[in-house]
Amino acid sequence: MSNQPLAEPPSHRALIVYSSRFGQSEKIARAVAAVLSDRGIGADLEPLTRDTAVDPTRHGAFGLVASVRYGHFDKRARRLLVRHTAFLEASPSLLMTVSLTARTPEKRDPAVHVYTRKFLEQTAWRPTLTEVVAGALQYQRYRWFDAVMIRFIMRLTGGVTDPTADIEYTDWDQVSTAADRFAELVLAPPKPPTH
Repeated sequence: MSNQPLAEPPSHRALIVYSSRFGQSEKIARAVAAVLSDRGIGADLEPLTRDTAVDPTRHGAFGLVASVRYGHFDKRARRLLVRHTAFLEASPSLLMTVSLTARTPEKRDPAVHVYTRKFLEQTAWRPTLTEVVAGALQYQRYRWFDAVMIRFIMRLTGGVTDPTADIEYTDWDQVSTAADRFAELVLAPPKPPTH
């Protein structure tokens, strides 16, 4: 992270963390950060690692753009959320799940997306905004095992099994709209503390 002075107050700066295996979640996180920047909100974009941390003196909001792999989120995401529970409870936050199962609109509802629901139950995190977006199917980028497993899952779910397929299912309008809604939350005046 940079130690340079901030042009905006910490309340108008967000940490956007991405967990990406084949690059689509990173691409989506960059799009979210670009929307925030267009709205005058600073965004620090970081890959999820063991050492990823929120800096409350620098950040007033948090976003996690996370891919689901075989029904699971990266375990480091859970650890990050547990370490920063107090910050997350007091600040605007976004969870954007990236999943191939979300390639149809009815599967993009966070209330019915089983992997998102399970993750939130396990972490007890209550993001201010939750979105489920479709990822990309890129067989040629997968290792042999991943290609076999994903073809099997796609066969079960009625998806594309052509091993040469390269399909981006991401709805970029959905990503942009969600990022804009998140920006509104970040820019909203802070709520007075309740006693």
